[in-house]
Amino acid sequence: MTIFLDILLCLGVVLTQATLSTFLSAKGIQPDLCFVLACVIGFLSGEYKGLMVGLIVGLFQDLLAPGGIGLNMILKGLAGALAGITTHTISTVTGPAVLLVTFALSLGCGLASLVVAYPVVDGLVLFYAFSSVLLPQGLYNSVLAFGAFWLINKIGLSMGMVDLGRGRR
Repeated sequence: MTIFLDILLCLGVVLTQATLSTFLSAKGIQPDLCFVLACVIGFLSGEYKGLMVGLIVGLFQDLLAPGGIGLNMILKGLAGALAGITTHTISTVTGPAVLLVTFALSLGCGLASLVVAYPVVDGLVLFYAFSSVLLPQGLYNSVLAFGAFWLINKIGLSMGMVDLGRGRR
């Protein structure tokens, strides 16, 4: 049942990103909700669940968007797993840790996508893409991940019954 709910959640996020991306854009920078989902699940549930959700959401994103299959799946799975590893490295994941790790992962995934899409890139073009697109998108993704992490923690503490499938640690 949990896998079915994970698949529905991932499909819902991909469809939400496809339909509301222009509404959620800020000055032309659109957030990657699939990346944010993989990171938040990784922070809250560990590296296995982050990897699984990242792979599923990346696969749906690859299947429903034009382009090749595999890049989004690998990058989102890796981001979810690395966010989950943060829970082992830092004893208590806090808001600043979520902001910093999500920002670094977003920059890394953006650079990897840029290098795969444009293998021969001039240094000036790379600097322009980095400063005008990747940095603002990384900030936007990290703020959204922080907001989702904070909201889930607030709801979980107040209700005392929210469980995202935390396994043995």
